Amino acid sequence: MPANYDNAVEYYDATRGYREGVVERYRDALFAFTGGDASARILELGIGSGLIARAFQPAAQRYVGIDYSLGMMRLIAGKLDGGFSPLLAQADARYLPFSAGCFDLVHAARVFHHLQDWRECINEARRLLRRGGALVIAENIAPADAARPPWAIVQDKWDEILSGLGVQDDGADHGIWLTDDAMRQYMESTGAQVDAVDLLRYLEKAVSPRIMVERRAAGMFSSDWSLPAALHQEAARALQDWLARDCQAPDEMVEREMLFRALTARW
Repeated sequence: MPANYDNAVEYYDATRGYREGVVERYRDALFAFTGGDASARILELGIGSGLIARAFQPAAQRYVGIDYSLGMMRLIAGKLDGGFSPLLAQADARYLPFSAGCFDLVHAARVFHHLQDWRECINEARRLLRRGGALVIAENIAPADAARPPWAIVQDKWDEILSGLGVQDDGADHGIWLTDDAMRQYMESTGAQVDAVDLLRYLEKAVSPRIMVERRAAGMFSSDWSLPAALHQEAARALQDWLARDCQAPDEMVEREMLFRALTARW
């Protein structure tokens, strides 16, 4: 079963949102790479709160979004202008309520690393695409030449603390990343022509180590949702103690350069 982001409704946009103009650049790069335009029939897997979808108004008039979280999708209305009104459906990406061949473009941004059953999701997207249509799976990835921000040490410390408490990983049931060859190999095994592209580079919003610790302590990361409450609280106390004692420049606000990297499949 997919993670239900109803838990994140109150803080998702504030903690996962993009700088002004980034999602519009994503939209333009997506259209340029796939040859799509305003007439395309588009499906977004994991539309969430509409952070990406809002950039498609009014560029796409046949836009459909699915998500497992009704709470997240209720946030979309406040982002829409004019006549743009995407069709929304609460659905599991493995079992979608649409007819075969009804979309020109299926895309998912920052979704597949959450999906254990990603092969089934790819198969379902393939079913929904018209012949020659494109599936685009995009993730946020730090460029190899980008400097690691100071706040990234918070993740390292969190993993260390959890390991010391007997947790073998960070508590999550992970899906797959674009860096895994398995995704490309699987799509090629189904007969797809697969291409990789870096759609755009951009700067994330600035954060500090203290902000990242606060988010961890508040349980704002889906990778922590499966942790028992008592264990999470103990780990959070240890992380806060580390911040107070040993973290250098805990309030330094630093931006990180990221890129949208995508795999595109056509059958």
